[in-house]
Amino acid sequence: MRRSKWGRGIAQAMNALILISLLAACSGASGGNSGGNTKTSTPAAVENSGTAEGGDKAPTGEFVLWTWEPEHPTAIAAFHEKYPGIKIKRVQVEAADVPKKLQTTIASGGELPDVIRIERGQKAKIFNMDILEDLEADPYNADRNVLFEYDAPAFSMNDHLVAIPDDMSVAGVAYIKPLAKEYLGTDNPEEMEAMLPDWDAFIDKGKEVLDKSGGKVMMFPSLGGVYDILKGQRDEPYFEDNKLNVQLLQSIVARLVQFRDAGIVDKLDQWTPAWNASFGGDKYMFTPSPVWMPQYVIGPNDKKPDRWALMVAPEGGFIRGGSSHGIPKGAKNADLAWKWIEFTSMTQAGAEAQKKDGVFTHFKEAYQNKEFSNWTWENFGSQDIGEKFFVDISGVTTDVAENVNDQVLDEAMSIVLQTLAKDKSFGMEQAMDRIQKELKAKLPDITFG
Repeated sequence: MRRSKWGRGIAQAMNALILISLLAACSGASGGNSGGNTKTSTPAAVENSGTAEGGDKAPTGEFVLWTWEPEHPTAIAAFHEKYPGIKIKRVQVEAADVPKKLQTTIASGGELPDVIRIERGQKAKIFNMDILEDLEADPYNADRNVLFEYDAPAFSMNDHLVAIPDDMSVAGVAYIKPLAKEYLGTDNPEEMEAMLPDWDAFIDKGKEVLDKSGGKVMMFPSLGGVYDILKGQRDEPYFEDNKLNVQLLQSIVARLVQFRDAGIVDKLDQWTPAWNASFGGDKYMFTPSPVWMPQYVIGPNDKKPDRWALMVAPEGGFIRGGSSHGIPKGAKNADLAWKWIEFTSMTQAGAEAQKKDGVFTHFKEAYQNKEFSNWTWENFGSQDIGEKFFVDISGVTTDVAENVNDQVLDEAMSIVLQTLAKDKSFGMEQAMDRIQKELKAKLPDITFG
């Protein structure tokens, strides 16, 4: 699929995931059931009553959706074709505002929507409110087996799905082929993966590249990007309730210090003009690359075709961004909302319609068809990056449940990453001390184990 609209969830500069949504043109003004921007999606010819196939009465009515996303016209048209009696009332709410709007609506006794779009960075906070339906229970009976194996832990509470993921956000690493060919001897993705199976090998090769180029070529432009990968590759959560897994975090910080001390990562801050401009240059060989990266970051900043390639990152895939949908308990039109979620995210017809709108869903079966998974992008030449993302990378990707404390840790890590990048005397012990100090200031009940 070439030149399709692609990618979801771009985060703001101080909150990477929110910036993802902004870059993907997915955010907007806040709103609610009263006030805010609303839009009703209605099929061309809606019947208020009718009969479905097999003689069952067709569902009719309207459900309310809180979202910051733009309309997906093909998916909506396909949904209306299947369910001509169901209308969608879309209420614009910024991704970052969803938790607060939920809290204020509940506190004031207001009416919650029938379905909520949930951005990854806000997921733990919303899940922790315990307001979402168990979608594996009656009357929904969601089948987790139609999704990818790594989805269930990330979208569950008490081992029950409470949200259904919408857009794929698996990630690998992209690299500039001429630089790889010159300094590593190959630009073939599979050969690169064999050469760089783990981060120790990657760092060693990075030192060679730095030496061969006379210090002109580094592996990554930003230590923040390295942290995005390492954080995404962990196979256990940072927190168990209010207890931080110090050993896990320390192992990641130690690796960051190793990258920094090797001199193979530059000091650019992510999402800055200098960072954006770096993709069109020849100074940095690699970048983390979620599925939205080709269109929304690499493409706009590098107009030269066939310069990039995609590979599985050393030590496996990871998740970067993505959104999901949940149904609040007691929603008036939960049955109608569920038909929309189920169709768009858990069926072949929905997956095919979403693909035409530039969205790849988590409906696993669709990717067994190579014609469906195929996706190319001009910057990556003829490489089937769809096959690489959805088969090779997805097959070695895991995800973990998030904790409400993760956002506070992200804020602490943002401070530490900037200091690590710019002060070589700032090592692992100082970084861990600073992190624990920041956490204790904002989370008095936190413990370290």
